[in-house]
Amino acid sequence: MGMLTLVMGGVFLALPREGIRDKKTSGGNSSDSQYSSVPEGQEKPLSSEEPEEMPAEPSEEEPLPERPWISLVIDDFGFSKAMAEEYGALDLPLTWAIIPFQPQSKITAEIAAAAEIPYIIHMPMGAQGDKIWTEKSGVIDKGMSPETVTLLLRKAVASLPGAQGLNNHRGSRATADEGTMEMVMNELAATPLFFLDSRTSSSSVAYDTAWKKGIAAGYASIFLDNETSWESMEKQFRRGLAMAGKRGWVVMIGHTRTDTLNYLRKKSSIPPEGGTFVTLPVLMELLKEPQHPSSAP
Repeated sequence: MGMLTLVMGGVFLALPREGIRDKKTSGGNSSDSQYSSVPEGQEKPLSSEEPEEMPAEPSEEEPLPERPWISLVIDDFGFSKAMAEEYGALDLPLTWAIIPFQPQSKITAEIAAAAEIPYIIHMPMGAQGDKIWTEKSGVIDKGMSPETVTLLLRKAVASLPGAQGLNNHRGSRATADEGTMEMVMNELAATPLFFLDSRTSSSSVAYDTAWKKGIAAGYASIFLDNETSWESMEKQFRRGLAMAGKRGWVVMIGHTRTDTLNYLRKKSSIPPEGGTFVTLPVLMELLKEPQHPSSAP
């Protein structure tokens, strides 16, 4: 089992789950639019041939990245191929969160895969003040039936088959509702995906519910670019570093904005102070125990 990247904001991740693939590290030496739910392999047979010789077992375990661990997650991919290409050129171990069924969702996933950038599903969920979302919208919301929630999740997962996890897009209403989160986590528990609680609301029960269902899970602590001036983003980044210094890790969330891109472009040449940038899947592997968001600094 396992779980864990670089976000803008501060998120926690834990893990009891297999199948997390990425191992990249970098040493420290809107108002809602309508979402359309469009549904989207044959297994390769195992070879019957014996290898010519058994591979040598490693003599020692690979050393862990230096703590604190800093994971940066970039939300809202799926609308611009050009933006994906720009982010793909950054020399930082980011994790991308792609909204399913958007004009450039598929090509964005292909760009990420080609660049060996891990990505997760950025699942639309109902927010406080929204209208009540229906199945046709593709947005998971409070009051939906288990069958509808399951259907929406399965369509999203099928549309982005290389995703390693899932986090919520908006969702202050849905993530605060225990019944809705039970439905979401019941479905995720049948997959190898981890869950990242974006913590768009302090009332969210998503992280705790995921852990209760045995899902590798974490939460964000910092939104890097609520304000997009250099000064504001630097202040948020340093807040995240302080959190990481106290508890050993942090997840920060940023967005596909030009100002954020330019900020990270400069940051890519400056290693974190006394810590290590890691992708979210790596962080999920490193963090073995759940930690309640209320205990975060």
